[in-house]
Amino acid sequence: MTLTKNEKVTLYMLAAVSFTNILDFIVLMPLGHVLQETFEMTPVMWSAVVSSYTLAAAVSGLISIFIIDRFERKRMFLTIYAFFTIGTLLCSIAPTYHFLLLARLFTGVFGGLINAALFTIVGDMLPEEKRGTGIGILMTGFAVSSAIGVPIGLYLGVEIDWHAPFLIIGCIASVLWIVCYKRLPTMNAHLEHRKDPNENIKLLAPFTELLSNKRQQQGLLALGFVFFGHFLLIPFFSPYMVNNIGFEDSQLTWIYLCGGICTMYFSPRIGVWSDKYGKYLVFTIISCITVLPTLVLTNTPTMSIPFVLVFSSLFFICGARSIPANALLLGTSNPKKRGSFMSVRSSVQNLSQGLASFASGYIIYQDPTTGVFQHYNRIGIISVIATMLGVFLFKKISDTAKHRARKLSLQNQA
Repeated sequence: MTLTKNEKVTLYMLAAVSFTNILDFIVLMPLGHVLQETFEMTPVMWSAVVSSYTLAAAVSGLISIFIIDRFERKRMFLTIYAFFTIGTLLCSIAPTYHFLLLARLFTGVFGGLINAALFTIVGDMLPEEKRGTGIGILMTGFAVSSAIGVPIGLYLGVEIDWHAPFLIIGCIASVLWIVCYKRLPTMNAHLEHRKDPNENIKLLAPFTELLSNKRQQQGLLALGFVFFGHFLLIPFFSPYMVNNIGFEDSQLTWIYLCGGICTMYFSPRIGVWSDKYGKYLVFTIISCITVLPTLVLTNTPTMSIPFVLVFSSLFFICGARSIPANALLLGTSNPKKRGSFMSVRSSVQNLSQGLASFASGYIIYQDPTTGVFQHYNRIGIISVIATMLGVFLFKKISDTAKHRARKLSLQNQA
């Protein structure tokens, strides 16, 4: 099934929102070296700044499951996005380490909810046969932020001031809020069951439904391992390239530019392949490929720029395994409770990323004399193990049999 023109327009608009949301989060990573010097951070202090966003997002996601399905989708989304924009602008004026830490906490509270709201809107808007394609387009926001946003943000942060990227993101988000206000359709089909007065008192319904649904529990656990394994490498990737490999801050832009362009090309195609060949099959293949760049980048002592670009780009592309993974998980949700379940999904993602950041901060050791980071190879091994656990657990909600049956049915009809 192909997307209609209106579906494509809406999806690319949401991808633009995702661009600002993800860029606000990931632009912090390549600025790690600059921020650590500016505020004289230890590895643990730096991990706290990174994980504050994700842990705040995890907590807010859990709290939101009681209310997110009680409001019309557009109104809820616009409210969340407005507060996220305010948080980003607060980061752009942070004068001290503690102000920055609190600003990241505030932004994280609403940044994680945007992620849940976007997936909920896609789930409500598209049938299962189109969701892989839809999520693939939505994920282009990540690719564009890596290919264009991060290099520009890194250049501004290094050459001008580290506050500049957050100010620009806040301004772009303000414009997009107005566009979404005018163009995003009203979505309230999930509120029909609220006419039943008994529904309004079922405050714990999202939790009880989750506790009774083993497929959702297995899917959330699998997703947690996937994001934990991927994010273990992220917080110290740029500092590792600078301190250990000898990259200049300006040279880091090539890593994110090449990786982003490759992901921009492959993300929509991975979404289409997920719908065409099966979401679990595509997820498994990409997860196995991920092992190669993970082990190479964390175990090779000396690397030239071309060598790093090849394997870091492959690592970026493999990050798109979250497209079939999220599509699989979205298929286990009840439309009436989809917003609540996507909030739980977002909480699991952010909690996994926050724990990964904390774990990497405690595993990594920085020599106070040379500034060299040690034990990065251990993080690579743990990342591979977590990724493979995700593959094993996602098999519990595999769509392989359903995909084969649908394909056979279409062949018989033909």
